[in-house]
Amino acid sequence: MIQNERQYKITHSKLRDLRLDRSTLDLPADLHPRQILAQKNSLGILIGELEQEIIEYDRLKSGQVTQFPIESLQDLPRVAISARIAAGLTQKQLAEKIGVQEQQIQRYEANNYQAVGFDRLQEIMSALNVTIGKTVMQFQ
Repeated sequence: MIQNERQYKITHSKLRDLRLDRSTLDLPADLHPRQILAQKNSLGILIGELEQEIIEYDRLKSGQVTQFPIESLQDLPRVAISARIAAGLTQKQLAEKIGVQEQQIQRYEANNYQAVGFDRLQEIMSALNVTIGKTVMQFQ
């Protein structure tokens, strides 16, 4: 998932390079046609994944996305990052809203909020105006 403008630019650059690599793929002549096809398909899959990440980031930035499905608590990090992007906030702006350094938000997001406490996560969600709609909790 692209989390900031820097990653967005890097992803665009990588995508451009991969497209160029795919179109000018110079493989040894002794490779079996299936190996050549596999190499091209691998690049195609990676290109498709990067394109999807760019599309997702563009949708978030445009404000088109206002709801984020949550099927489990493990979805909360993705929702926090997506909500920040959709709110049009940089990591620095979110940090200022909750009174921490920008680097702290960068660390939280880089680690998918693994080391964040529940209180801090609630504070971040509140700063992003994230509310949870109708939910059903189940025990199996």
